Amino acid sequence: MGLSNQIENLSEKDLEALIELLNTQLKRKRRRGFEIAGGFEDKVLHMPRRATPGSGGYDFYPLESITLQPGASHAFKTGIKAYMPEDEILLINIRSSYGIKHNIQLCNEQGWIDSDYYGNPDNDGLIIIKVKNAGTRPFQFKQDEPFAQGMFIRYHIADNDNPRLSNRRGGIGHSSGRK
Repeated sequence: MGLSNQIENLSEKDLEALIELLNTQLKRKRRRGFEIAGGFEDKVLHMPRRATPGSGGYDFYPLESITLQPGASHAFKTGIKAYMPEDEILLINIRSSYGIKHNIQLCNEQGWIDSDYYGNPDNDGLIIIKVKNAGTRPFQFKQDEPFAQGMFIRYHIADNDNPRLSNRRGGIGHSSGRK
């Protein structure tokens, strides 16, 4: 009996268990990367990518073109989620040229995407990058121009580590109990 015949004869419960097992095995084989978050399948024009072989950061693009007035802020939903090993985070920063030339800043100064943010039930791990225009002139964000960068960083755990929570309970702000 071939594999496809064996699969056809599985119960729905056994088939779901097999799918979960295969997904777990696939995740173990992948180290780190990006996927399109649920609900954004037809909206993402550019996946994060490095500009050159020597670039450390992956460029993120906005899903929409907008003009940000001085003093205003905007939360860009990137349509992207990131997966990585448990001992890594994805750091998000504004492109240096945006900060230096136009005084565009991240509202939280640096974004941290934890490994357990991937696929969370609140928003499927959607990376949202909120920026503010601290300059004196309007600034235009264009869909075809990267505005932020993400870099995977490995971190270390202290001896006698004892996290406050046993697992993630939501999306942004999950550890403070606020949403």
